[in-house]
Amino acid sequence: MQADQLERINNEAREWFTLMQSGSVSELEQQQLQEWLHANNAHQNAYDQYKMIWQDLGNLKNTKELAALKRSVKPSPLESVSRGLRGIFSGLHALNPKSQFGVALASVALLVIVAIGFQPEKIVTQEFATTTGEVKTFTLEDGSEITLGAKSELKAWATKKERHIILVNGQAFFKVAKNPQRPFWVDAGETKVRVVGTQFDVRKGSDRTRVAVLEGIVNVSGATKSTNQAPVVLTAGQQVTRLNAGKFEAVNPISVSELESWRNGRLIYLRASLADVVADANRYFNNSISLGSKNLADLKVTAAVSTNQMDALTDMLSTSLPVVLQRDAQNNIVIMSRGDVDKASHSGK
Repeated sequence: MQADQLERINNEAREWFTLMQSGSVSELEQQQLQEWLHANNAHQNAYDQYKMIWQDLGNLKNTKELAALKRSVKPSPLESVSRGLRGIFSGLHALNPKSQFGVALASVALLVIVAIGFQPEKIVTQEFATTTGEVKTFTLEDGSEITLGAKSELKAWATKKERHIILVNGQAFFKVAKNPQRPFWVDAGETKVRVVGTQFDVRKGSDRTRVAVLEGIVNVSGATKSTNQAPVVLTAGQQVTRLNAGKFEAVNPISVSELESWRNGRLIYLRASLADVVADANRYFNNSISLGSKNLADLKVTAAVSTNQMDALTDMLSTSLPVVLQRDAQNNIVIMSRGDVDKASHSGK
């Protein structure tokens, strides 16, 4: 395996291991880790190296070996440190002598942790959520500003080298503080976004995620490296939707007014999919709206409505699309194909 591939796998393993130690991991993140581990044996090996190092460091506490290593770190040259590391690790576990990656990873990790007195970088995960119809704006420690849409949830955490957001559900607009040395990542289910400083919008639905850019450049890819699909690069005024099944839809233009509308209390759609419109409506509607058939998901909708008048949106759908709204006693709505309803009516006669 090439050196650059080993380095990439090492970095990914470090990110996953760090996240798992953060103390706030969702079921989805656990599932994504398992998918990453099973995608390639090298992934599992790299992750296992971190686990072994972590366990062995705990065993080293208050030992003569640790004291000797600290003495070697202080004024001694690099070769002295290397000899100390080799001696300690030979007594801890047998690393594969042919695995330069394993030795380098163990050495670097141990040096870093010893240098800070066995205190790994503390990672604090912040959690933010909104209720039905509620929109909130907050600022992260790096100065980045996030506006969280109605009935949405996200987690935020950062290291000295990277900034991370996990959009659990809903929609958020990001105004990222520029820092080329500290990339900003957004994970939205099966979709991953990377920027260094820009303004963009992410909307996560049940089966698809849409990313739209107001300013700057955004890189959109799959959440795991197991896919051979090339990432999509978006610039200002562009949007793309990625289905959870892995397929990117075509890149389309998006207007500034459409991008800003929900933050100003309006929902504007220009040939949007009915599935996206329903997902939005459910975040402002006190009851539930659902599709009676998956065949309706890609019907195109052009409409504009205030977020405090969602009944007007459902009425608009019934008059502009070949659908029928069926309501139950609790005012939950199921959108049915008019053709299917007519067939059922005729067959019942």
